[in-house]
Amino acid sequence: MLRCFCLAFLLSSRLWAEEAFAPAPLKVIGSWSMLSQFKDYEKPFWTEQLPELTEGRIKVNLNAFNDVGLKGTEILRLMKLGMTDFGTTILSYISEQDPRAEAVDLAGLTISSEMEHRVVKSYSPVLKQYFEQKHGIKMLAIWPYSAQLLMCNAPIKNLEGLKGKKVRVSMRTTSDLIEAYGAITLSIPFDQVYQKMKDKQLDCLITSALAAHTAGFYQVATHIYNLPLGWSVVMLGVNQASWAQIDPLDQKIIETGINRLANDLWQAADKQTALGLACNTGKNCPLGKQGSMTLINPSGSDKARLAKMVKQVVLKRWVERCGKDCVAEWNNSIGKTLNIALQP
Repeated sequence: MLRCFCLAFLLSSRLWAEEAFAPAPLKVIGSWSMLSQFKDYEKPFWTEQLPELTEGRIKVNLNAFNDVGLKGTEILRLMKLGMTDFGTTILSYISEQDPRAEAVDLAGLTISSEMEHRVVKSYSPVLKQYFEQKHGIKMLAIWPYSAQLLMCNAPIKNLEGLKGKKVRVSMRTTSDLIEAYGAITLSIPFDQVYQKMKDKQLDCLITSALAAHTAGFYQVATHIYNLPLGWSVVMLGVNQASWAQIDPLDQKIIETGINRLANDLWQAADKQTALGLACNTGKNCPLGKQGSMTLINPSGSDKARLAKMVKQVVLKRWVERCGKDCVAEWNNSIGKTLNIALQP
């Protein structure tokens, strides 16, 4: 009887010890919970693929930032303080602290995902050094949402047609561009845009086509202009102290998995843009609910005028915010990629 008791005690003690010393689940903050990027890519990676790849050694406590009452602008600070291990944030959210964070997503700078990918690759070393030295964060990956497009509740032929219109934007650099065309820009929370458009308090908005379809904007907007004005580029990082506590073998597994995740999301950008356009315009949409928006394709002269406005206004204002160091970093990276040299 005593032997049985002792054996049971030893087994229970061993189980208790294993639980007591088992690593705590990694805390991860992801992107918008209602959008495809989180539902179809981030969530499966963190909650299914990574635990399987590490044979159960890595467990994750994942939350989309909007599900825990965050606006998105707090995530960099939460990572820096170690209140979350991993965090996903849109780079434009960081631009108020340091404008160099928005360099890869300046409004109108790139009008294709392939072009945007080249820009990100060239500038990534600058961002890696910035996050490590200033915030103690290891940058693991960058990827885009789908193309940010202009949608209006009245006919529009090109960006010149924005003069005098009220346009919802989410980034300072987008405001620079749209105001240059004579529009009035407003910063309105995403969940309020539908009602503002319906009540005619807004004339236009800029967001991704798929997000617009998910939010039902096809019910309150009539025209969609098919020219990317940005990408809402996302950065995934990890607190360096948290990273150092992960076994080197699992670090390699995590990095390999995140690289695959980022590649999948780069490939998804064009697919999701096409899907959003199809479903907002009612052209071969597989998602059930279809809109009837009119698709406006830009002319060559529209693209040329946009490129001119980017150089004359968007880049000029970014340099004013960012300073001489940013100019040098740009000229050694994005400037060479796009053949655009800046002057301090």
